[in-house]
Order: sequence, then structure tokens, then C-alpha cells
Amino acid sequence: MDAPHSKNLLFIQSLVLFGGTIFAWSKLLPQIDTFQTLYGTLFRFNDLAVPNPLLTACLYGSTAFLVVLFWSVLVVQRPGYGSQRMLRNALLFCVVFAASVVASEAVEYYKLFDSAISVTCSPGVPPTQTPCFYGMLFFIAAFITSVYATRRLK
Repeated sequence: MDAPHSKNLLFIQSLVLFGGTIFAWSKLLPQIDTFQTLYGTLFRFNDLAVPNPLLTACLYGSTAFLVVLFWSVLVVQRPGYGSQRMLRNALLFCVVFAASVVASEAVEYYKLFDSAISVTCSPGVPPTQTPCFYGMLFFIAAFITSVYATRRLK
């Protein structure tokens, strides 16, 4: 175990996740405010001109960023192979989740299938320009960093 380098990688991992968390919540909070202003409640789910943020993947991705950021900070404070390996696996799940949302947005945008359920928070926007796409890039960067950090801690 190369302690200084592994500690640096763990710090970079947390920094990437911090950036992703700030990005995700900076996209979600205005959506919540817009929806609240427009409808006066967050608990309206039918006949909507604007997607309800509680029903979009944005809420779940933003929450995932908070959870893995907290986890990553704990690993920086007390580095350990087991906890870092589990964090790496959680980040892999986050990448798969984000990729599936981007794929769903692509299907909806290009109208590949007739879908009644929309998970996008940006209807009518190309998939590579949605917040989910950029969130996925943050998750991928954190996952790649976590792979190297896990190898260093082994």
C-alpha cells in the first residue's frame, strides 16, 4: 500500500463527487422551485406541463451523489480496502443507473419506442445535453478514480 498516493486518489475521488453533487443539486433545486411556484405543491402527479421533480431520475441521481460523497469522505478519513471496494461497487451501480437514464432519454428523444412513462427532467433536449448525461460523466470519473484507489489500497 502506497499511503500518500492512495490518500491523494481518495481525495481526488471525493473532489470529483463533490463537483458532481454540486452540479446535480444545482440542477434539481431550480426544478423543484419552478414546480412549486407553478403548482403550489410538490405532490401533484397528473396533468403536468412541467415534470414533477419527485418523479424524475434527477432526484435519485442527486441523492446518490450525496450518499457516495459522504461515503467517500469517510473513506478518506479512515482508508480501508473493504470500504473502498464497496464504494467502488456503489459507484459502478451509479454509472449503470445514470447510463440507463441517458439511454431512456435517447429512446424518448429519438422516439425509438412508444413510451407512456417519462423519466427525463429535460423533455425535448438531446440526450447528450441533459443534466443526467453530465451527471453520468461525473459518476464515470469517480468510478475510474475509485478503481485506481482500490488497487492502491490492496
